[in-house]
Amino acid sequence: MDQSLQDVVDSDYRPFATREPVFAYAHNFGKVSSASVRYSIGSVQQPSIRYLTSAGVVPLQPWWMKCYGDIFQMINFHYNDFNQTQVPASQFEAQLKADVNSYYGANMATIFSNSTPATPPVWSNGSMGYNGTDQFSDQYIFDPNNGYGFLEPTNFSGIAIPDVQEAEAYYSIVALSARQVMGAYVFTIPPSRGCSNTSSNMSEPLMFQKEISSDGNVNTVDVMFPGMPFFLYANPDLLRYNLEPLYQNQEGGFYPNEYSMHDLGTHYPNATGHVEGDDEYMPVEESGNMIIMTYAYFKFSGDSAFIRQHYAKLKQFATYLINFSLTPGLQLSTDDFAGELVNQTNLAIKGIVGLQAMSNMATIAGDTASAQNYSSTASSFYKQWEEFAIDPSGRHTVLSYQWRSSYGLLYNTFPNLLLDLNLIPQSLYDMQSDWYPTVSQIFGVPLDNRHTYTKSDWEMWTAATCAPETRRLFVTALGYWLNQTSTDRPLTDLYETIDSGSYPASPAPIYFIARPTVGGHYSLLSLLRRDQIGGGYNATSS
Repeated sequence: MDQSLQDVVDSDYRPFATREPVFAYAHNFGKVSSASVRYSIGSVQQPSIRYLTSAGVVPLQPWWMKCYGDIFQMINFHYNDFNQTQVPASQFEAQLKADVNSYYGANMATIFSNSTPATPPVWSNGSMGYNGTDQFSDQYIFDPNNGYGFLEPTNFSGIAIPDVQEAEAYYSIVALSARQVMGAYVFTIPPSRGCSNTSSNMSEPLMFQKEISSDGNVNTVDVMFPGMPFFLYANPDLLRYNLEPLYQNQEGGFYPNEYSMHDLGTHYPNATGHVEGDDEYMPVEESGNMIIMTYAYFKFSGDSAFIRQHYAKLKQFATYLINFSLTPGLQLSTDDFAGELVNQTNLAIKGIVGLQAMSNMATIAGDTASAQNYSSTASSFYKQWEEFAIDPSGRHTVLSYQWRSSYGLLYNTFPNLLLDLNLIPQSLYDMQSDWYPTVSQIFGVPLDNRHTYTKSDWEMWTAATCAPETRRLFVTALGYWLNQTSTDRPLTDLYETIDSGSYPASPAPIYFIARPTVGGHYSLLSLLRRDQIGGGYNATSS
């Protein structure tokens, strides 16, 4: 049987899913006992981005052209760079493991036991319930016929998955996430002219994100925001490269609204903005995100010049938050698939935290009066927010002001901890940490009471705000889901917390795949990195 290829070149170029093109390669080793071959495989988009400037829409070339020259030089370098590239890749993997161990060495729960846990039951449908003992000698009950998961037998609160080591689960989560984050981004050579505020720094790239699978926008601000912890951990400069195009567009007069834009273009790779201001309406969401991300970049880099450069635009966003963040009108938040809602508790706290961050940036910019105003406003707003947001029982916050039967993940309190803003008291975190196990399911805590699905990035943000016991519940549930889920595509950040951990199917199927939001899984490591750099930079040390 002839198993050789015939060197056929199909010149009928066509899109995927239309007589799917196949690229086949064969290498004849002859008669050998062992051998290997190396192929260099990739894709090239040249130019990478169409970018709106005052000189018009200009093509931006990929950054590799600045590094390697033409495509043939780049391919040659890529092929011969394999061994050299393995070195930093192995170093990153080793450092990731070491940092996970370092975090858990300092942040383990105060529970000690030498007991051997009973083997936990395998998740399945139709079998009987179980009683068991976990690795901490604590009793649990579990019934695979329902979606409640592993429960403490006296108060029926959710507990961490028995026999799953939290540190190991967390390493699996972040290791799986890293490549997916970077796979959504491209680096380009900046335009030589037509940029606002300052001439382009040609020695640094601009960075563009594709909102993969969920929309297709360019540099979606509320997709950048959940992924922020990865960049703070790995390299804060990447966050600046990503923010810069958004500032250039808005400071260039290409966006008419007083709040921050939602994205830099509806259809990747067209970073042509929204000159009519008709982008997706998330005014409090995106204004808070831009302020918090900018301050986070400074906190982890010490680059105060970036704040001063964009301070006028930041003040514009802050003014909007003063006017509209305490009681947000009917609008979307980043979880737009869940629909619009008025007086969103979690959205309001984002704006309030953003104002506290803005106070610190005003200090850096030398604007003392504004710094005091932002801080006093944030404090006043927070006191009012507590009255609106906390259920009368005092057990948890509600999803929307005074909606007693509601709840949700309060993930927007994480930046207050991460950035040492000292606005939110520990008592609020303790209250929420005690509440989440009472509404947990087998694969985690639902995003809010309206649905049974959750988002893994927001779960990890929330986990970082909780006591170790509750944090362990979040982390091990996500690790357990990774091994048990019925999802069959690249890693999703949106899935059901019950049944088989599938993609959400109601009211309509939602397939979020390969999205860079999984950078949010690095929430715990961003806390570690902050501590490794001495608590980060502050307004007085800039």
